[in-house]
Amino acid sequence: MLAFSNVHAAEPYTLDLHPDTPQCRMPEAKPPKLGVDFKHDLPTEIKADFNGDGWCDYALGIHYPLNSNMNAYGLDELMVLGQARGWKPVFNGKKGWELEDHDTWPTFRVDLTDIRLVFPRQGSAPFVLGLYAGGSDDGTRDMGNGCQQYNSVYRWDDAVGTFKKSDKATRDAVLKYFYSAIEKPCSGRE
Repeated sequence: MLAFSNVHAAEPYTLDLHPDTPQCRMPEAKPPKLGVDFKHDLPTEIKADFNGDGWCDYALGIHYPLNSNMNAYGLDELMVLGQARGWKPVFNGKKGWELEDHDTWPTFRVDLTDIRLVFPRQGSAPFVLGLYAGGSDDGTRDMGNGCQQYNSVYRWDDAVGTFKKSDKATRDAVLKYFYSAIEKPCSGRE
């Protein structure tokens, strides 16, 4: 997945990425009803293969609650994983609060409304740009003049059953690829 350049360890990661969304298969079973108030929160439905297994996963994008009038949800109320015979819950059967490091593996108030995916050529889990979980370095950052630029990169962690925040070197490499091959950064817009 990630490979160091063979010259110096201080050189940046080399990632073999591409922008094209691979096809995923939808499970035959209908997605389960998740614990979201559709009328109040107006979620966006997202069908994508977040864990890289070839099956479409189902998630609901709901804005991060910025005040007490907005509902707050755990990832287990917003997402299920597709598989051949139906749907599997996130967190590998655990509760979100049982995970130790909520900065590394966000579990509550996860905002998927403004995400973009970047895919490794090997066909494994995509990198998720713009996932917001309340941290100052999550989601996007304001670059001025009304322009927002992605600031965080996550990737599915099968061992834990949720997204895992990428280390700085991986984040920088993915964002560099995204802003050179997929979208122009704010400074390059006219």
